Amino acid sequence: MSFAAIIPAAGQGKRLGSRVPKQYLKVLGVPLLVRTLRALLSAYPFKEVVVVVDLAQHQNARALVRRYRIPRTRVVTGQATRAGSVLNGLKALTTSARFVVVHDAARPLVSKEVVRRTLAAAKTGGAALCGIPVSSTVKNISSDGNHVLGTADRRQLYLAQTPQAFRKDLLLGRYKALGKKATLATDEAALFDGTSTRVRMVEGHARNIKVTTKEDLEMVKVYLRGF
Repeated sequence: MSFAAIIPAAGQGKRLGSRVPKQYLKVLGVPLLVRTLRALLSAYPFKEVVVVVDLAQHQNARALVRRYRIPRTRVVTGQATRAGSVLNGLKALTTSARFVVVHDAARPLVSKEVVRRTLAAAKTGGAALCGIPVSSTVKNISSDGNHVLGTADRRQLYLAQTPQAFRKDLLLGRYKALGKKATLATDEAALFDGTSTRVRMVEGHARNIKVTTKEDLEMVKVYLRGF
């Protein structure tokens, strides 16, 4: 069974405080987006990869794909939300791949093992994501943020990561069923909340960091240096 991949990369990454979107920042001399693409393509021979970017960065992203000779990869324009950008990526796929993987542009340290575990689970059940169990105590707080309402059972809580993998027809079906409501989803697995589709959770890795802050970026550099 073949897989295609979608990399949503249209975000601005404002929390990082950079003048350019974080996916184009160089990390030890190589753009973050390029590092992510290399990691993903080294883990599995995807039939096709679609990178979804902001219109203002379209030419820049295409130039990076050419300059770093990223194979089987095309660049398309995204939307204002992650969910909308992933939908654009789905519509842009040209291969006959039955499954699609969605992976954050800002997760350059994803391992082969995590990618392959996620893909294997999706082949079995049609939908899967990777994640790590919550290790800290989690509190439910009031809407004003001023006091604690209770303590969550962390044994049932995981931090979602990517890749997330789905049978392509299932994912497209959820977009069609939800319509505009799909844009509220913060990841693809959320599109299946409340449905009969059982999304498998497989073991991720703490090293599979999503770069959001300057501290995340520094931690990625530490891992890349091999410390």
